Amino acid sequence: MTTRPAHSASEESLTAEDLGIPLDARAPFTFSPGQTWSPLVLSLPHVGLSWPAELRPKPQADIARNADYEVQRLYRGASALGVASVTAIYSRLVVDLNRADDDIARSLVPDHPAPRPRRVPGDPNSTHPAAHEPERAGRGVVWTHAVGNVRVLEGPMRYAAFSERIRRYHTPYYRALEILLERRRERFGFAILLDAHSMPSSVGIDLVLGTQGGDACDPAIARVAHEALGPDLSPVAGAPSNPTIIMRRDFPYQGGQVVRRFGRPHQDVHALQLEVSRALYMDEVSFQLHEDAEARRLSTHLGTDRASGRGSGSRAGAQTPTPRQQLSLADLQRRVRCLVTALAGISRDDLTVTPTVARCADQPEGHPDATGAGRDGSQSNDASRDTSPAPLTRGQGPK
Repeated sequence: MTTRPAHSASEESLTAEDLGIPLDARAPFTFSPGQTWSPLVLSLPHVGLSWPAELRPKPQADIARNADYEVQRLYRGASALGVASVTAIYSRLVVDLNRADDDIARSLVPDHPAPRPRRVPGDPNSTHPAAHEPERAGRGVVWTHAVGNVRVLEGPMRYAAFSERIRRYHTPYYRALEILLERRRERFGFAILLDAHSMPSSVGIDLVLGTQGGDACDPAIARVAHEALGPDLSPVAGAPSNPTIIMRRDFPYQGGQVVRRFGRPHQDVHALQLEVSRALYMDEVSFQLHEDAEARRLSTHLGTDRASGRGSGSRAGAQTPTPRQQLSLADLQRRVRCLVTALAGISRDDLTVTPTVARCADQPEGHPDATGAGRDGSQSNDASRDTSPAPLTRGQGPK
């Protein structure tokens, strides 16, 4: 494996040679190195909004509604904590990066030599014989229909065209994660991957921490993550916790292909998935983002035109949230920041961490790089949180 480790974290890179792509080819993701070293890598596989020119015509589907729209904004400041991140450029309608590269129905690629469509994404045990098509045949690594039943694939694909999509847009992403995790495993003795997603509020839960039922990471890492996200964290110093934040572990999402592929605790590589309700940070109808205190300060300073969305990076601009939305957004940002801080600060010694999550929780709003890492050393209120994994029911696998 070509890893090309850098002496300085900020100089870390991924070359075309590393990724196994032509020198003049564009990687299907952007890479952001950490400002310092940490064992944590951040994956954002469903945020892409672009469509490759070579796959014209672009489908008439609403690309944003098929993405984990702007969830990357919740991870601002991760680089300052030593987190390297890989962010998808292209829409999941090109290839779904949270699916296995052979998760395709034979009816969609009739000449595929060995298709393995999954009923539950990321679960190889849910494959079906070629004679039986799973219910989600059109939601494998290549989708036939976008959200709203909008067709994006006209008829079956030839295996040559399918494999070319995988080679260009799927394989390099997984190669990048593999290289980054291996570099950290060599440096720290272990590595952690956080796969970041968002989900519709109709799920009825605000945060879902996915660990593949505990199989994808060490129990100590799962516990640290759960405590960092836990409801006992105060949204602002001296204020009561926001009672509207509902968190579950492994239900209804246990983690998809990314977590299953890289979660190998027995090989010192650990993986988790975090799903965040979009209603906590955006309007799900207008796609306007709830503007936080830092964004309002910057828009005032830079003269951003919020109504048109110029400078916001969003499709429909940003809106000032209601007081309740503002509280929920601030609480969410703090929890995500504390999660990243805690995971980035885990040490090799019995996978223990230093007790500084509480200080992270007390950072003022808009502070992107809370110092320190780890979990709160104070006694946790276990009665206030649901820590036991709930069993997956049929049809409730990773989205």
